[in-house]
Amino acid sequence: MLSVLGQVVNIIDQYAIWLYAACLVVALLYLRAYLVARREQVNTTFTIEKEVAVHREGRAMTGIGLTLVAVVALTAVKYYLMPTLDVQGLMEPTPTHTLPIPTLTEPTATPTPEPSTPTPRPEPTSIQWPTSSAPQPQPTSVPAAATCPDPNVCLARPVAGQTVSGLVSIVGTANHGEFQFYKVEYGIGSDPAGWFTIGDVHRSPVINGQLAQFNTSVVPNGALTFRLTVVDKTGNYPTPYRVTVQVQN
Repeated sequence: MLSVLGQVVNIIDQYAIWLYAACLVVALLYLRAYLVARREQVNTTFTIEKEVAVHREGRAMTGIGLTLVAVVALTAVKYYLMPTLDVQGLMEPTPTHTLPIPTLTEPTATPTPEPSTPTPRPEPTSIQWPTSSAPQPQPTSVPAAATCPDPNVCLARPVAGQTVSGLVSIVGTANHGEFQFYKVEYGIGSDPAGWFTIGDVHRSPVINGQLAQFNTSVVPNGALTFRLTVVDKTGNYPTPYRVTVQVQN
């Protein structure tokens, strides 16, 4: 049932203009039928014909009313329901995994070294330098750069384990050969039970650029996970990419 609802919402999104045009044509046809019935009611002198004309007027007015209700429902779905609805979640798409293509390399011949007679060399003399008692600096832990299984679905910044605060710029790549849209979501914890879309879905691909911005002041301090999903024109999508950071406001 949810899959059927997702298909209906997707059709409304793609063909909204044609649906509006169809509603207009239907409304004009009902209006014409009403005017014809009204004229017949005024011009006829027979009671039965007047009753038939009144009945046809009622049917025409009902049709116009239903058409207006359809226009209102179409507008509500297009401009109020769809921006907050997870369409691909309703459509239950099957994730499509892209397998890497192995690269064949030509074997290179390794030259065989010519045997040579070793020349005796004097043994180096070990020199003991005085050691300093000063403490040596310890290396600073820096989060490693993101390594994404699919370079077309990748969050480059922030990286896993990074501590963030305030307004965070989410940078990466969201691309596909049959690209339809992408969205960036966030969830509380390292394994969120629910996801919330940041802003709206995006209809243009991004390569090594800013995907979204997120204000961390709306979530509590602690673990926070971002998720990037890229959907193709068939409603399918590769495995979403996740990265977990630490919020410290």
